[in-house]
Order: sequence, then structure tokens, then C-alpha cells
Amino acid sequence: MSLPIRARLSLWYSLLLCVILVSVGAFLLVRLRSDLVGGVDDSLSTRAAQIALGMGSGCNGAFTDISSASLRGLPQGESGAQLLAPDGAVRYSSGDPITNDALLNASELDRALGGERLRKTIVRGPDAESFRTLAVSLPSCRAVVVVATSLDELERSAHRLFTLMEFGIPVAVAAAALGGWWLAGAALRPVSRMTAEAASIGPESLDERIDVPQTNDEVQRLATTLNSMLDRVRAGVEEKRRFVADASHELRTPLAIMRSELDVSLRSDDLSPPAREVLSSSVEEVDRMSATVENLLLLARMDEDGMWLDRRRVDLLEVASVIVEQMRPLSENDEVSLDLEGPSVTIPADRERVEQVLTNLVGNAIRYSGPGGEVRVSTWRNGREAGLSVSDTGPGIPNAMRSRIFERFVRVDASRGSDRGGAGLGLAISKEIVDAHGGRIWLEPQNGRGSTFVIALPTGA
Repeated sequence: MSLPIRARLSLWYSLLLCVILVSVGAFLLVRLRSDLVGGVDDSLSTRAAQIALGMGSGCNGAFTDISSASLRGLPQGESGAQLLAPDGAVRYSSGDPITNDALLNASELDRALGGERLRKTIVRGPDAESFRTLAVSLPSCRAVVVVATSLDELERSAHRLFTLMEFGIPVAVAAAALGGWWLAGAALRPVSRMTAEAASIGPESLDERIDVPQTNDEVQRLATTLNSMLDRVRAGVEEKRRFVADASHELRTPLAIMRSELDVSLRSDDLSPPAREVLSSSVEEVDRMSATVENLLLLARMDEDGMWLDRRRVDLLEVASVIVEQMRPLSENDEVSLDLEGPSVTIPADRERVEQVLTNLVGNAIRYSGPGGEVRVSTWRNGREAGLSVSDTGPGIPNAMRSRIFERFVRVDASRGSDRGGAGLGLAISKEIVDAHGGRIWLEPQNGRGSTFVIALPTGA
């Protein structure tokens, strides 16, 4: 069942056709042989009646001449007749040498003498040839006439038909399989097209829809159902975005008030050390929550209206120098070395947004490198792309999370302590900003510990 639908349809169609052809061929073969044997039996009945009529009322007639004349029309040299006495002795015989010996055993002879017309197929001769026999009684002289003819021609006809089926059925099944493969492909082509169209619809293109074929069949209903599902998905996503934007906007004011009140409280001179420590911790948490709210608002605006960029010529080395100096107090406080290297590279970009991305990456690298760690920021240029690399000596990103690291609200708690992490929005925002510039951001494959994030932006050359 792991095969594609097209292959399964072709396979089942071929198997079904094979079963049908084999069944019909077997029926025809059996029917042909039965009809041919029936024809032989009718011919033998005619010959036996001619012999009985020629013998008259006694058994002293010219049996050889009469039987020879009656056997005309049957295969010459492969047909014969004999007259058996009640004791099984052959009184007269003619034709094929097999008639020199009795063709009936004692019980069959008794049945024939009793008036039964006895038909059977026997095998005689050195080459094990099949013969069809008919035994009829001559009551006037208490004897039995046995007429026999070879079935070789019948067997050859049946064998020819079997040979034709043996070669014809596989060819027919193969041709049907190819035809079924083509027909299945043609029938599933609209489904493949709809699959490709559905796969191309992402969170940024939920307004796109699948083309509905005017066929009035299951494919049309499938396309209609998929479009209805996309309508519901879009409505749900937009409702979620509005909720996030509204909630974030409503949280800004109380957070700002809390921050102001905490600042006023901290200016008081009569605060005890424990109270001042609690208020300072509250300020840090309020700032952290405010940053999360601002990030949510930024993402909501990006989703709603896209991102407007103020593109100007920007020196990435200068931008990196500013960010490194801003982040140096944090690195010194965490006992992490922070270095900058690389050439001066000028590209068209929104400086504020690039600084935002670099701040996110450098801040993460410092926070998770730990005391004694190292963070290195590098600028580079390669053809039509230029960018920045941020490397750290932290615990790195687990392989299972590397493909999801730029998703929203994804945090790698297994390797990066959740006590110092954010809400999992920084890398998602960074990717949105880089994508808006027409660039790329990725996590380099790691060899051992540490992580290296790379930003590549078009140079505009």
C-alpha cells in the first residue's frame, strides 16, 4: 500500500485483467476439448452403427471390409475396430494395431453386453497415444463392437490454443498495464496539479486558491473542498493575528504604567535592600515582557501589511562595530569574549532592521555561550551576496530542532537554559527581516559544540 495510487491502479487493473483472461482462456480450452471430444463421440457412434448394420443378423460377415469402409473419414492409421466375444477374445480387428488386443476389461465387457453404450479414453501404444473408444453390443451374435480413433489431432488443437494463450495473455496484460498506467496518469493529472498548487500556498499566500476544473466530478468536488478549507484556514489565521495584535497593543499601556511606577518606587530613599532587589527584578521582568509584546506587534504588522524597508547604502562592518560595542557590557558581565573581524562591505539595506537582526543573534550567542565562552562576528562578501556570521562556543542546537529553529515560539530548552531564554520570537523576526531584504539566513552544520548563524544579503551589484 506504500505504492503511488497510479502504480496501484495499474497493478490492480493488470491483475484483474490477468485473472479474467486466464479464467476465460481456461474455460475456452476446456470447452473446446469437450466439444471436440463430443464430435469424435458422434463420429464413432455413426461408425459403430454402420458396422452393426453391415454385420446383419449374424457375426459371420466380412467384418474387416465393413469396418474398414466405416472408418473412412477418421484419421487413417490411427483408427480401428474390433469384435469381441463374450469371453473377451478378439474375433476380428481392423485398422490400428491397438485393436489386436481387447480394448475392454471384463467388467466393461459385461456392461457393454448388457446394452450399455460405453465411451472412454484410453492410452495405448509405445508412444502412449490417447484413443477415444465406443463399445456397442450386437445382441444377435452375442458380441461387442469396439470402435477407436486417435485423439492426437484434438490434443494438438488444444495445445495450439494453450500456446496462443500462454504467449498472448502476458502480452495482453503488459499492454493493458501500459494503457492503465497512461490512463491512471491522465486521470490523476488534475489531482497532481492541485497537489502542487496546494503545496505552494503558505502562510504568506493564504489568499491564493486552487483552480477548479469544470468537470462536474470528484476532482471538481475535491478542488472545491480544498478551497473551502483554505477559506476557513485563512479566516482562522487572520482571527489569530488580530487577537495577537489587539492583545499586544492593549498590553503596552499597562506595561508602560508598571514600568513608570517601578521607576518611581526605585527612586525612593527609604527602600530596604530586599525591597529594592524585588523592584529591580520586577523591572527586568517588565522590560522582558515589553520586549515580547513589541515583537508580537512587529510580527502582527508584518503579517498584516508586510514590511516597509528604508533601503540605503550600509556598511556591514560599521553596523557590526556599533552592535558589538553596544553588546560588550553584556558580554563582559557574562565573562564572554566578543570579537569582530572581516572586510568593509557596503550593500543596500535598512540599517535599523539589520541592526535588529544582528542584535538578536549576538545577544543569543552571548547569553548561551556561558562564562569563558567566545563569540565572533564576521563580515564577508561572495559574488552577488554579502553578509554577517555570528559564531559562539555554546552547547549548540540539537539536530532534531535545527529545521524548526526559525519558527515562531520555538525554543531549544534542551540545550539552552529556559531561565535565560526569550519567547522564541527573535530568530523568527530575524528571518522575516532577512526575507524582506531578499536574503537568506541559516544555521551552519555544526562540528561538535557551538553554533554559527549566517546572514546573506544581495549586494545589488
